Amino acid sequence: MTEDLGNAEYTLYSAPFSLYSMMARHTALLGPTTANARSPKQVTLRFVHHKKDENLAEDYLVHINPKGQVPAMTGGPLQQPLTDSISITLYLAETHYPAMLPAAHAGVIRDLLGRFHAIPGLSFTNKNPTKEMTQRNPSPVEEILKRTDLSPEYRKALEGKLKFHNENNALAFQPAVVAKAHADLRTIFAEIVAHRERSGPSPEWTFGNDVGPTALDSHLLPLVLRCVDAGNGKLVPPELRRWAAALAGGPVWQRVMHGKPTLWDASMGPVEEMGEMMVL
Repeated sequence: MTEDLGNAEYTLYSAPFSLYSMMARHTALLGPTTANARSPKQVTLRFVHHKKDENLAEDYLVHINPKGQVPAMTGGPLQQPLTDSISITLYLAETHYPAMLPAAHAGVIRDLLGRFHAIPGLSFTNKNPTKEMTQRNPSPVEEILKRTDLSPEYRKALEGKLKFHNENNALAFQPAVVAKAHADLRTIFAEIVAHRERSGPSPEWTFGNDVGPTALDSHLLPLVLRCVDAGNGKLVPPELRRWAAALAGGPVWQRVMHGKPTLWDASMGPVEEMGEMMVL
């Protein structure tokens, strides 16, 4: 089994400035640094330009990710694609990087990951939603569905994607939703600080330096950095902001973002020309 895992090859569908793609890439790069790692032979990044709706293309939506999001992962011993960052991270931890999900803390890690992934990301990551978006955030799927040349399979997939959007992102900018998202984040961050306090003074990792980086840490760092970059640093306790700033200069995160912030702006140039961001 170990030998088979060592020969595993995966494709990770990703976008450089997608928060959840960052989480998956961070896991894939942090995992090999942990104890007893059984790294796969290869994880190949496949760029999905979601700003150009490539995540809504027929092949991607029908065969890779019916949620129409990034990240997703295929290959290796997987029987079907993994379609979100939490399932990708937990799979990699359970299969390749067991130290990222230590038995003593696995329950807490799964609980905290589940809770902050239940928060609509758009509610704390978008600096400037339009007035229209604060009422109802539209989806480009609505326009695609007006076409008359869609295959039945593609139309069904688009309808499923629109349902997912309506249930998860359509109301993400409404003031009450944003307020709850911010309150939930504050609660989660406070719990993480409490875990860190029990782990000793200023630990590098949530559950202590002896435990090392876990799946929680691999998602927490991009989450904190995105909150800060999006102007929501006030949601993050000062200790976690200092921790994230220190790790952002470290070698693993540098391989994730190559010194770039977590939010793209036009001064950086076209995303598709950032070749260094397209490989692990």
